[in-house]
Amino acid sequence: MGMFCYQCQETAGGKGCTKVGVCGKGGDLANLQDLMIYALKGISVLGLKADEIGYEEPKLDRFIIEGLFMTITNANFDKERFFQKIREALKIRDKLKETLIEKGVDSGELKDTAIFTVNLNGEIIFKGDSKEVGVLSTKDEDIRKLRRIDFIC
Repeated sequence: MGMFCYQCQETAGGKGCTKVGVCGKGGDLANLQDLMIYALKGISVLGLKADEIGYEEPKLDRFIIEGLFMTITNANFDKERFFQKIREALKIRDKLKETLIEKGVDSGELKDTAIFTVNLNGEIIFKGDSKEVGVLSTKDEDIRKLRRIDFIC
């Protein structure tokens, strides 16, 4: 399957678009949006850990909100903008992770916080591809639904 997207109320049959989005989005853009959301989830984990120790990262909440807004239906189909924002997200993630470790947070508590990188050429390097972080990466449908509800709430 080249794509799976069910980010909006327009999804084909109310179950998800699998060839091209009803909105016109292609699989490559849907995959970038999945990576963006994954990066934002990772940053959010670190942000919560920062809150626990009383550390505040300026503009972190704003970055997360803007990143999520990029993924809503018909808001942004600019692939280069997604690459740029994902690179920025990874810089924020790495800086925040480093700061938390410097402040005494056990690095083991910071696992699985968006485990992909960007190489020197600016290419996104992931252990596999965005399908490993997208909604269908969870095979059990009941668990998948619970994770989506947890993320949305």
